[in-house]
Amino acid sequence: MKSTTAFAVGAAVGAALATLLAPKSGNAYVEDFAGKVSDSIECGQAKAREIADKAIRVADQAKEKAFRAVGQAKDQIQRVQEAVDAGVQTFNETKAKNSSIT
Repeated sequence: MKSTTAFAVGAAVGAALATLLAPKSGNAYVEDFAGKVSDSIECGQAKAREIADKAIRVADQAKEKAFRAVGQAKDQIQRVQEAVDAGVQTFNETKAKNSSIT
């Protein structure tokens, strides 16, 4: 009797474990795999959007820096041009003074 009870309990536990650990059917496996592929695609698309947004932000920052640099360069060119003009004017005035003295 003991062995019959032990056999029955063992059979019940074995059947439960077999049901839990049995491989999935073909359709269930395909559906599960398709779900994982879909999730991976969505994750990849989200990452691509994130990278694209970051690239746009970096490009905008670079554009702003370039505009500032161009503005600063134009200001420096203007100052140099003004200094050259002032030097030329001083030279011409000095030359004119020296010409009238001699």
